[in-house]
Amino acid sequence: MSSDDTNSGRDLAAEDREHGRKAGTDEGVASHHTDVIGRVEPRAKGPGASIVHEDETTKIVAFEFAEGQVLPDHAAFHPVLIQILRGSVDFGLPDRTIRLQPGEILHLTPQLRHSVTALEPTTLTVTMLLPRPDAATA
Repeated sequence: MSSDDTNSGRDLAAEDREHGRKAGTDEGVASHHTDVIGRVEPRAKGPGASIVHEDETTKIVAFEFAEGQVLPDHAAFHPVLIQILRGSVDFGLPDRTIRLQPGEILHLTPQLRHSVTALEPTTLTVTMLLPRPDAATA
């Protein structure tokens, strides 16, 4: 829980659970993806990449790194979530380097420059949070 959640005096987790019980629909789509680890082999000059899921608001790409492989400094147009499924990486940011391991998620705002160095064979996913189609016309 972030400090913002606790400083307001409100129990945001309880509010979210209550909202979840009241909101929603029985109509919709659930996408279950298996075999994310090992879907593609690392390439000789960099990580291998494979699209796991793509729809109007989300794109998930799995990356397979060999030990020592580097994805040089770059940026994404959209906010992204990076999740380590196996292995570990040093994730370079403009102001620091974060060692990411399985079970950790990193959120990046749009256009934030970053690099990735695999410390061992690693699978990570990048979830791109795309703008809602209806938001573009609003």
